Amino acid sequence: MRKLLAASSVLVTLTVGLAAPAQAAGYDGICTGSDALSGTTIVIDFQELDGNGGTAAPTITRCSPNANPGTDRTGIKALQDAGIPLAGTTRWGLGFVCRLNGRPSATENIPVTGNPTYKEACFNTPPASAYWGYWHANGAGSTWTYSSYGALNRTVVPGGFEGWSFSLNKSASTNPVPGVTPTNPAVNASNPAVSLSINDLDRKITLGQTTSLTWTSTNATAVSASSVTPSSGGGGWSGSLAAPGGTQNVTPTAAGTYTYIISATGNGVTVYSSATLTVQ
Repeated sequence: MRKLLAASSVLVTLTVGLAAPAQAAGYDGICTGSDALSGTTIVIDFQELDGNGGTAAPTITRCSPNANPGTDRTGIKALQDAGIPLAGTTRWGLGFVCRLNGRPSATENIPVTGNPTYKEACFNTPPASAYWGYWHANGAGSTWTYSSYGALNRTVVPGGFEGWSFSLNKSASTNPVPGVTPTNPAVNASNPAVSLSINDLDRKITLGQTTSLTWTSTNATAVSASSVTPSSGGGGWSGSLAAPGGTQNVTPTAAGTYTYIISATGNGVTVYSSATLTVQ
């Protein structure tokens, strides 16, 4: 199940290997300066892959700047903006992150239990005994949280951390967290944070169907469904919401692409998050 949750949401039919877009300006280390509260720090811990087959893979810590501060980015976009090469699978595309920075390679042996010469072809989903676990942190504390959403269906937290840690022969309770403390000195621990996600595999539904939106927040005294764009056709999304989190169904009444925006207020600060749904 954790492997499935680590998967992302957009399904395509070709193996995907994507480097950062040309405009990305990722750099090594935790985000600092003007990027400290708008960028997101990426941590990639290769765990047992480090030194596997004699190929070194030291942990990567790299800032992923946001070229348009205030706009939302997915976990996949943050990897790309950091300049991290990544690949999905033939069957699911980036619905499953299969390789990060070229690891595991197609030729290296991954000693999974019962198959010490297993090689990852990135055709179908990686096995539960050898896959990239997806973690996150808001930057205000020192602990990681395993992501309940895939990297294409999750909005990264500005000033926070996105963590990827290779899990080999582990269980849901023993998956290793990234070996970097996810603390950003610039983040005020009392400021609110909020995240909104569409609970649909590819964020697409057919007109007449119902889907749901799930939100989580921290340090928020008030959470609101602030708006949906376009303002009509997207279903009911307005008014106060439960804090710290919850789920609400929406039933769009017209085809189109809708962006749902949520706000959270606390400590005199208001922050926003958004999620986009396509109705066909």
